[in-house]
Amino acid sequence: MSAHRRVSRGAALLTAAAILTSCGNWRGIANVPLPGGLGAGAYTVYVQMPDTLALTVNSKVMVADIPVGTVRAITIKNWVATLTLKLQKGVALPKNATAKVGQTSLLGSQHVELEAPPSPSPQLLTNGDTIPLQNSSAHPTAEQTLASLAMVLRGGGIPNLEVIANEVDNIVTGRADQIHAFLRKLDTFTAQLNQQRDDITRAIDSTDRLLTYVARQSDVLDRVLTELPPLIKYFADQRDLFINAIDAAGRFSDVADKTLSALRADLTQDLRLLQRPFKQLARAAPYSVGALSYAVTFPLPIDSIPKVQRGDYFNVSVIFDLTLSAVDNALLTGTGFSGALRALEQSWGRDPSTMVPDVRFTPNPADVPVERGE
Repeated sequence: MSAHRRVSRGAALLTAAAILTSCGNWRGIANVPLPGGLGAGAYTVYVQMPDTLALTVNSKVMVADIPVGTVRAITIKNWVATLTLKLQKGVALPKNATAKVGQTSLLGSQHVELEAPPSPSPQLLTNGDTIPLQNSSAHPTAEQTLASLAMVLRGGGIPNLEVIANEVDNIVTGRADQIHAFLRKLDTFTAQLNQQRDDITRAIDSTDRLLTYVARQSDVLDRVLTELPPLIKYFADQRDLFINAIDAAGRFSDVADKTLSALRADLTQDLRLLQRPFKQLARAAPYSVGALSYAVTFPLPIDSIPKVQRGDYFNVSVIFDLTLSAVDNALLTGTGFSGALRALEQSWGRDPSTMVPDVRFTPNPADVPVERGE
């Protein structure tokens, strides 16, 4: 056996051994890295995708239509499809970059397109970063576009455009004045609504506070909703009792109406006559409170009773006026000797201005005419 044949056989044995030892990790030819690689300094980025479509491992990763990496793996993490991208060292993308699954041509392969958003982040993507699900999407595929176009062309809406145009023309033709009036009213309504925006905002805020309060009272509402149905059922079972009570109230109302109708003239006269005493009571109202303090304990006010009665004795002082003028008023008024003692007291030198007034010449308050109320 020649040396060349022995070398070839040894290389074949080594290749077979390498394949057999790695068959546990073998996942198909698509997972074998393409030759050439990305060079030193390449870094890994993960992308969460809502739909990977027909994307495969080793698909291109492009930025501005330039290949900058490959898809190294497609896995599921927490029920979300996650792509593992290997990017070249010089690719600089902001941390909030977006990712889309696109198609190279109408019948071409699919790729991952990375681009910067309108407001890029000052921080850059680094090794191990993840583009989240909200920053990723997928372009419509050719199949989806053709299916949508076929639905429109096969009666999905185009035949109805003529009908819609005709109906719009019928509505507008000859109704220009009504349309102008409607637009003016709509403008007025919009202006009034705009003026009330503060009230509307306040109403919305008040409703929000009310709902917040109601949310805090959820336990009370739950108890009410739990206890209210049995109460409603009880009322439903007792509906005959309520009906009888309503009927009785109606009969009482009829009797009261008949009775009061017969007494209407007398009641009117009584109420008219009561106006006079009520008017006098209203005039005496400022003095009624003070008079009530003497009503039960006359001649002493009720506030003085605790000071007057001290156990088994009364703490009362009495002043007797025994002047001749006072005795004359008290004993001789109305007799033939009225004024005699008063004249005797004056003859002794008493000043009349310091004497008790003579009741014969002093008007009696009880004789003052009383104004009658109508």
